[in-house]
Amino acid sequence: MASCSPFEDYQVDQVLTLSVIQKRGEIVQSTSTVRARIRQLQSFRTLSCCVIVDLLGESCPENPVFLKLYDRRFSEQLRRDHGIDQWTVDVEKEYIKAVRTGAARQFLRSLQTIPNFEEETGETWDDGDIETFLTDQAHKLFEAEITVYDTLRGIQGKMVPRLVAPVHLDLSLQNDGIGHTDDAELLHIKGILLQYIDGFSLSKVQDHAPKSEWQGIVDQAVAIVQVLGDHGVLNRDVRPDNFIVQRDEVDSYRVFMIDFGWLDCEARTSRTAIGPRLSWKRTRRERSAGDEEAACQRRI
Repeated sequence: MASCSPFEDYQVDQVLTLSVIQKRGEIVQSTSTVRARIRQLQSFRTLSCCVIVDLLGESCPENPVFLKLYDRRFSEQLRRDHGIDQWTVDVEKEYIKAVRTGAARQFLRSLQTIPNFEEETGETWDDGDIETFLTDQAHKLFEAEITVYDTLRGIQGKMVPRLVAPVHLDLSLQNDGIGHTDDAELLHIKGILLQYIDGFSLSKVQDHAPKSEWQGIVDQAVAIVQVLGDHGVLNRDVRPDNFIVQRDEVDSYRVFMIDFGWLDCEARTSRTAIGPRLSWKRTRRERSAGDEEAACQRRI
């Protein structure tokens, strides 16, 4: 039985049962599931829903971790970017019906194989079709972020958070007739468990750090962008909110990049676009390091 109802939002103190998708990261090899208790909800939701959780179990990290869930239901920016209304319980019922009958899988097959399918048929989509489309977009965002973390394995914990584990949350209902078929994946909320960085957004630096530290903090953010470029990860839209600043006990500041929602990764071979409906596919060789740095400095 799912640990999270498909008809309800997340709640503080709720315990989620997460299935580990791949045996990598910090979670031990023998672990196939992990239980996570929600400690804090992030109120602003963009392309994903983010919560701070405590992992339950002897082999789990003692410190809280950050859980990013690519949940089409509550990813406000994802829905807004596609002109799609807010999620409702009635919409979810239609989506579950489409999954159960196989209509969602057929729609997804058409979406992925028929040229211009979205442009030519989008006006006729029903709620089940729309939610299937959003599920596909959310899964692509997840796959892209995992690709980026794999690419940046050498700087995890230094310039970006450490990847604890990629996971999924099962929203399927008991006796729903879906079981463990391929269609059941359409009711999986995919996500990633990450090192939790306790700090403040770079956009709030003036509220949390003395002015004498501002330049050094910004320089760290620019340096991270340059290192990501050296790893073949290209920035489409660098913003201060992509970075978090951590202050240690001796009042020195360390910057991490925490959001890769709009990055392109040259290491990808089949798809270069990470965000939904992206057509920006320039390679790193077409963008000079000077342009990258200047763009970053202007935005920050």
